[in-house]
Amino acid sequence: MTVSVKKFLEETDISESFYPGKRLVKKLKQTGEYKSHCIVMDWREPGTVRLDVKAGLSGRQLDPKDLKAYPVCFQSPTYVEIDIANDDDEDDDEEGKKGKSGGGGKKMQKKKKSLDDIEMISDRFGDSVEGQVPDEGKIVDMVVMGMKIAKEAYESVFSQLTAQIKHAKISSTELLAKAGSMVTRVQPPSFLKPTGDETAQYSYDREKNADIGMRPGFG
Repeated sequence: MTVSVKKFLEETDISESFYPGKRLVKKLKQTGEYKSHCIVMDWREPGTVRLDVKAGLSGRQLDPKDLKAYPVCFQSPTYVEIDIANDDDEDDDEEGKKGKSGGGGKKMQKKKKSLDDIEMISDRFGDSVEGQVPDEGKIVDMVVMGMKIAKEAYESVFSQLTAQIKHAKISSTELLAKAGSMVTRVQPPSFLKPTGDETAQYSYDREKNADIGMRPGFG
């Protein structure tokens, strides 16, 4: 599923600048103890934007003894990973081709920056890269309450998550229910007892199944 990170930030009222090397926390404060939670947007890993739902308002992973005081829906991981197209890789390929055509020129390797280096650079030059919020990315992984979501449900669940962030309250159980609604449960044939959660009628084609297992004999 393709998404616009820029549009997502606008729709969820996240006004803080977001760019490569940036990690931001949107606090969703709730009434009552151990109810507040937050959204962590992390772009410190080159080429990947990760969105995490975290218990508490710090954006950090809480110790198990503190985490167990929060609702169960916040005790298991809920996150979305978005793959961002990296133009630098294409530039490197072009440079490599030029080097080869120039008579055996050796391509110089870039020094790989650590996450700390990226964060420091972003802090210094945040204003200059503010416009680099990607218009397009691809969801490559989605987990709700520790359960992996099928690709067919990405759009439905992500839309629901966006709406929840906008209204400042995450309900992971509702997200999971949204994912479950995308699964077709077919009602079994008459000789089997239904479970009660079927969403499609079982259809039996007598003509299509009449010769199942039958093979012509040899003479």
